[in-house]
Amino acid sequence: MDDSEESKSCNGNTETHESTNGTNGISEFTPVITDGKPARVSVNSNYCMWTLLITTQSTMMSIGLAVGALNPTLTIMSKFYNETYMGRYDEPIPGSTKDLLIALTVSMLLAGGFLGALSLGLFVKLFTRKHAMVVINSINILAVASVSIAGYFIPSYEAIIIGRFVMGFVAGIAMNVIPMIISETSTKKRSPFYLSLIGVNLSLGGLIGLMMGYKQVMGNDELWPILLAIPAIPSLVYVLFSPWLPETPSYLVLIGNKKAAFQTLKKLRIVFDESLLHEELVDIQREQDSQGHSDQAVSLTTMFKDDGYRWQLFLVVMVFLESQFCGINGVGMYTDKIFIKAGIHKDFVTYASTIVYAVQFFVALAGSKAVDKWGPRRLSIFWSFMMAIMLTLLTISWATVKSIPNMTFVSVAAVTVYVLSWACGPNITLFPLIAALTTEPTREASFKFGGGLFWIASWFVGFIPTYFMKYLGSYAYLPWAFCNLFFTIFFYFLIPETRGKTSEELQTEIHNKRKPKLKNADTSMQPLNSDEATV
Repeated sequence: MDDSEESKSCNGNTETHESTNGTNGISEFTPVITDGKPARVSVNSNYCMWTLLITTQSTMMSIGLAVGALNPTLTIMSKFYNETYMGRYDEPIPGSTKDLLIALTVSMLLAGGFLGALSLGLFVKLFTRKHAMVVINSINILAVASVSIAGYFIPSYEAIIIGRFVMGFVAGIAMNVIPMIISETSTKKRSPFYLSLIGVNLSLGGLIGLMMGYKQVMGNDELWPILLAIPAIPSLVYVLFSPWLPETPSYLVLIGNKKAAFQTLKKLRIVFDESLLHEELVDIQREQDSQGHSDQAVSLTTMFKDDGYRWQLFLVVMVFLESQFCGINGVGMYTDKIFIKAGIHKDFVTYASTIVYAVQFFVALAGSKAVDKWGPRRLSIFWSFMMAIMLTLLTISWATVKSIPNMTFVSVAAVTVYVLSWACGPNITLFPLIAALTTEPTREASFKFGGGLFWIASWFVGFIPTYFMKYLGSYAYLPWAFCNLFFTIFFYFLIPETRGKTSEELQTEIHNKRKPKLKNADTSMQPLNSDEATV
């Protein structure tokens, strides 16, 4: 549903009447519920919607394109590396050297992501939210140029590897900055939907990159440099439109420019009563003041030392880890091998993988609406449990396929449902949950620390399956099944329900879950240390 449609109805049984504000001539709509009580709401304007869509698609779709386009072109790049090596040294590249270069080409994206996540604090201190995105996307364009143009025309495999590292660095920062921008720009009600679009854009980019990587399209000796240049397009779109994009109201309040924050909110909202804008500014200020850091973010050191902050950080870390230890990289990067093991001919496995990921994208797109309806916590619990079941079925089918040949179909079905479960679960619930569990002052440190662990876990989950397959055989995916079961239980008992709750209510519930004896105390959003927790 388009954001502007929300302004048409606030309840299934509402009426609206129009009046005119005598002071500024702004048309003022006051919905009236059937019981006679007025409902006062503000919703995202079309300007806000396009701001968030352009911001979200930028580096997120770019990184999806980079990952999707690389896998089909690895064979061509291996040939290119050999030709480059021969041009330098007049001899074929040694097998070990070629394997190392390919491994670095793939893994540098993750290494850069880790460093980027740790650099978040530096970027948000040096730049405003908007300017950080402009710098990030500009660097990404240069990195893509290094991979596609410099790497091919120099020619240099070093340029390709360095470019991939810088692209990962940009992705590591962007995956933390973009959720901050969405949380600080959208209304609370619509924020989970836009945060879920981060995963949707990653999926869409990966699907487009995979399809364009076919030999018949652009994955050939003549066109592969152009294929690797395509990830620059989303970043270029953002840079071109950036003059018309706003700073976030929360950031403007944080630096003390409340007048600019109010004017920005007027552009970002469709309001029935201008006083709602003042109330939203008050809520932003209250959230910042409640942490005692209205003029600066809470440091990571403070979050580790303070008991209240530390529990919030622990929950954030667990949500980040769940998104990787669900095993998606271990399955997603080896779908071709899984399908071959299931009995599909090797000439058709890539097409089978493409079909799975195409369906996954459309399921994720539909699932982004479900985040609005049921909330990210419920979706995470249900789909984590489904992933545990599917990986268990995959294990059973692999273990019994020799005696029961038809179990090959169970393998394919299990992988397909698993990927779709991930698409409706961690893929779209990660950032809505993180944004809900954190507050304005703690968001930077939480994303920095949790984001760093996210990239380490991403590398580990993509690296270890080779050894699982070697030493565990048919039981290679059982560890991920246990991880999903663990996170299902953890989320059910320890992650509070986020849907329909204010930031203050959530922080109180987080503290109460940590310290039940304070349930009747006025914990508000203040951090609790050991002295304050004494009853």
